[in-house]
Order: sequence, then C-alpha cells, then structure tokens
Amino acid sequence: MLAEYLTQKVWCHRLQSTPEIARKLYHAASDIFIAERQRQLSLTKRVEKVTVLCHGVRDSANPVKLFMNKNLSTPYSCTRHLGEPYIKQTAISLVNGKPHHMHEPLTEDCEIEFLHFKQDDPSIVNKAFWRSCSFVLGSVLDIVFKQEHDVQLCESRDFPIESGSFAYDFKAKLGNWQPTQMELQIMSQAIKKFSYRNGRHAFIQPLTTSIEKAKEIFHSSRDKLAQLERLSATQDTASLYQMARHVDIIDGPLISNIGHIGRFTITAIHKLKEEGDGVCLYRAQGVALPASITMHSWTYQSLVANAMPLNESEEIVEEDGEEKPSLESHQ
Repeated sequence: MLAEYLTQKVWCHRLQSTPEIARKLYHAASDIFIAERQRQLSLTKRVEKVTVLCHGVRDSANPVKLFMNKNLSTPYSCTRHLGEPYIKQTAISLVNGKPHHMHEPLTEDCEIEFLHFKQDDPSIVNKAFWRSCSFVLGSVLDIVFKQEHDVQLCESRDFPIESGSFAYDFKAKLGNWQPTQMELQIMSQAIKKFSYRNGRHAFIQPLTTSIEKAKEIFHSSRDKLAQLERLSATQDTASLYQMARHVDIIDGPLISNIGHIGRFTITAIHKLKEEGDGVCLYRAQGVALPASITMHSWTYQSLVANAMPLNESEEIVEEDGEEKPSLESHQ
C-alpha cells in the first residue's frame, strides 16, 4: 500500500502532492521558529566577551582558553577555532559539566568538553544520538505520506537505548495497512535523500521559547498543542528543534547535525488504537548507528530484528547518578 504513496521521490513526495494551503502550513512553523530565533539573538545589543576553557584539546593537560561573544557564540563556534577534527567529530558538548547543544549560545564564563562517539564513556552522547534519531524519525513520518492520509505527529518517545528501538507516535488514516519490509526500507531511505538535498552535515538548530510562542508555532497541530498544555503544568518554556523545514518539541540536547547518523532503519509501524473517523494511532520504531561506528551487517540485522516488536518500555526519567546505556554494548 505504501508503495503507491512513495512511487518516485520519497523525501519530496508529500510536498509534491500537497495543496498550496497545506504547504504553507507546513512551512509556517519553520518560518516562526526562524523569526523567534533571530529575535532572541537580536536582543544582544552590546557584544560582551566570555572566557571559555576548552578541555581535552589536542590531548593537552592544560585547557585552551578562548574569548567568545556572550549570548552569540556557541560551542560549535569554539570548534572552529580548534580545527577541522573538532568540527567534524563533536556531536554534543558539556558546558560546566552539563550537556549542551552545539548551536546553543554561551551565556557566561564556562568550561567546555567536546564529546564524540568513540570516547571512553560515550553514554551522554549516545543518549543525545538516540533522542535525535526519534526527532529524525518524526521528520520522515511528517512528509512521506500523501496529504489524504492526514498524518499528524503526536510525540517522540524517550525510550532508553537498552529497549532496542527509538520511537515516534503519530496519527493517520491508513485503513488496514500493514507495511512490508520493502516499504519500511523505502521510508528509511528518506534520511539519505534529505542528506543529499540539504548537505551531509545539515544542522539541527535549538530554540528555547515560551509556551505561548511554541503554541503559535504549532497552532495548526492539535496534538502538539496538547503536548504543550501538558508541559505548561510544570514549566514556562518549551525546548524546540529544527532540521531544514521540520520543527518539533523534544527534550534535548540533540546532536549537532545529521552527518553523525550512519545506518538508519525504520523497523516497524504498529497500530496502537483506533481514534474514530478512520484515524488510528500508530507507533513507528527504528534503530540506527552513528556514522563513526562500524558494525558487521549480520550484527546490525540482529539489532534490526530486536527493534521490530512493539516497544512498551518505560520512558527515561532524569535522575542524578542514573546509569546511561551505551551503544557500545551492542557491538
């Protein structure tokens, strides 16, 4: 059934068959996101300097000291002073000991560590990678289906790596469709097509904004508005991320760009329940590897098989001292 939806260009097919009004709605969230990000940056009227101590650079015991622009410079800006290896390898940073997105501005004097997938303890970067894959999975689901199937993104599921799969819940009018392995493979190729069209290292951009502004960004999505209502009970701001024209609500930080994603496989789409009027709630699941990690095809296929059954794990609850799962345990 999906083969009828994805006959020519997987990544662009939905936009090609979408009426102009729907196309405008799809781009509206991204346009508001960009405008709000630019507005926040414009609040810095006077450029002040912050001192940044970069640890672990060139295997030196002494940190490299940089003077960066407060509220404007980011950890990524720092890597541009340190050399090409740090630009390419760093997926996420630690700023004063806390995970920090590479494109999130620095607000004070700080100490930075640049994290990559092959370091001795990759647990923090692995967790960011897993969440990022959920984010990317949502972007794929948002555009591969034709407009008449009325796909509505619900929420990414923050499942631990040990559960075997990342996941994203969505609603759609797909009837009794059950995807074949070939159809799932076609969908999985969407991320590669995106990389080809937007550059291998297309950035994932962060934005922390008020709940009210987030509601403006997602004004056309009932499920996203409901997610924001739940968030408003415990916090005043929402964490948003953008990749090309895709914007979503997700706890970060995420990895800096999609170039860090190597193998990416959508393993299953499970129907969870019927919502009425032909709409059903589904859970898409997948598995992936960082581009810098190699694995034998047979071993990777065993991970794919483990990621196929419905994932009903408990979602991650942040606690101090919690042990983080590692992708290296699957190698």
